[in-house]
Amino acid sequence: MKAAASERGSGSEYTDEFENHESSDDTEFWRKESSLRMVGSSGGRWRCRFFVSIGVTALILLLLIITVSVSPSMNHVKFDRKFATTEMNVQNLTQTLASVVTRTRDLENHGNKLLLEISSLEFDQVTMESMLNNMLDSVQELRDRVSDLKCQINKLKNNNTQELCCPEGWLLFSSHCYFFSNDGMPWDAAKDECKKKRSELLVLKSKPEKTFVVSKTRPLYYWLGLSDARTGEWEWLDRTPYTIIRSEWMPGQPDDWKHHGLGGGEDCAHFHHDGRYNDDHCSRHYRYVCKAHASSI
Repeated sequence: MKAAASERGSGSEYTDEFENHESSDDTEFWRKESSLRMVGSSGGRWRCRFFVSIGVTALILLLLIITVSVSPSMNHVKFDRKFATTEMNVQNLTQTLASVVTRTRDLENHGNKLLLEISSLEFDQVTMESMLNNMLDSVQELRDRVSDLKCQINKLKNNNTQELCCPEGWLLFSSHCYFFSNDGMPWDAAKDECKKKRSELLVLKSKPEKTFVVSKTRPLYYWLGLSDARTGEWEWLDRTPYTIIRSEWMPGQPDDWKHHGLGGGEDCAHFHHDGRYNDDHCSRHYRYVCKAHASSI
């Protein structure tokens, strides 16, 4: 019994161990199966993700390659357009510049022609003025000759009782002839004009002479040959000193007034409206009186 029990016991132990062993193997097998399934399932998902990642990466790379390849092409097209526009602008500017240069040359040539014509006209003007002056001198000489002839005729008519006579347009007083101009000019110009007439700007020598002259000048302004420009002291053109007599001058004159805006003072004398003297700027345009010996003109 004990042996049987022992056998049973031993057998049951064996059986239990065998059953446990089988049970353990099955469990282990199931675990391995499950593990393999899990590993297989996880590996499939990982591979899928891996391939998807590779695909996305490849797509991105492809897009980058396309973008990089297309972008320079577009930039190149834009650059070509800008270059073409710039080149056209440069051509237009070049043409404009060439046109301006051509016009400038034409203007220069035209200007040179105008300068030549102006020079020719100026030369012609100078020539004409010279010819006119010569003609005026000739006319003056003719007038003088005519006056001499008239004087000689008058002498013959009066049986030589009239010894002196003056040219036409001149007035005789005592032994001198006087010319009273109708046009005005500066003092220096009047002095030169009297010289052309073989006379001088009026130099008074006596009160009767002054009375005669003033009777012909009033109420107009006439230059006379009195000035302080040379030495600062008043003197006649023949350098005879002049002593100022206040009654012969306008009130407060001469004053050498400098606020007329003409520069300098007042260095030349003229007859005022009532025949008294006044000093004024020598550039003023006044009439003038020329005086000459009756026998010299």
